[in-house]
Amino acid sequence: MTGQLRRLALSLAILPCLAQAAPAPRWDALPPAQRVVLAPLAGDWDSYPPSQREHLVALAQRYPSLSAEERGRVDTRLKHWSTLSRAERDKARDNYKKVQNLPPEKRAAVKQQLKQAPAGPSPSK
Repeated sequence: MTGQLRRLALSLAILPCLAQAAPAPRWDALPPAQRVVLAPLAGDWDSYPPSQREHLVALAQRYPSLSAEERGRVDTRLKHWSTLSRAERDKARDNYKKVQNLPPEKRAAVKQQLKQAPAGPSPSK
């Protein structure tokens, strides 16, 4: 019985290693259709962390099923993102995290405002 328990424990210890997803693809490994969608990010692609590349690949996979308006918004925002400096990108990520911590009603309101806002930088106050 203890031998079986050891094998079970070993199997359970190995599972997290097996469950990890394949590493996020390098730019040259992306299918052509995904490279077209993500083209504004080509120059920096391989420097993005794997989690960000995985998120963007998922976006590129969903892209064909988006409405024309949604595709236009994605195109505009990807082009805008590609022009941001590292500091500006970091600030945008921090702002995103702050929005995620808002109560659901406020978060929904902010998301609605963002959908209606132009993709460029916010006007100075």
